[in-house]
Amino acid sequence: MEVFKDIVLKDGRMVGHLDLPESAKIAVEFDLEEEDSSPDQSDFAELVSSATIWVRGLGTGTISILKKEIARELTDAAYGESDYQPSDSDYTDLETSLKTVRLCFYPDNVVIMVFEAKKEYPDMEVYCQLDSPYQLEDISVVKKTDQGF
Repeated sequence: MEVFKDIVLKDGRMVGHLDLPESAKIAVEFDLEEEDSSPDQSDFAELVSSATIWVRGLGTGTISILKKEIARELTDAAYGESDYQPSDSDYTDLETSLKTVRLCFYPDNVVIMVFEAKKEYPDMEVYCQLDSPYQLEDISVVKKTDQGF
């Protein structure tokens, strides 16, 4: 069964989509991060292969755990300098609103999972770098850009 669908070469990257258990359809991107701006599809074979294995191991339980960790980190950071103590609902509200919108795959097993939380972070995206056992390595919230797919 094919994991990634409608993959095309665009601006030196491969883009397409996939269906995750918790999302309808999310965008995928494969980027070799090379200066050569004219790679062909065969150049991406190894990256797509390792990404396929990674995605097949990603289940709803793992996504739920990641959302819980992301909500905790972002909520704690938001209130870290104040006297306010976040409540359970502060965490769960953000956790519930996090929606996966994109997966980006890079060489050396670098994976970026991008989420939206439109209520809490309108016009922003939450970028999460994950390692191969699906652990959160880094998280940032950045202004949304048009990725063109």
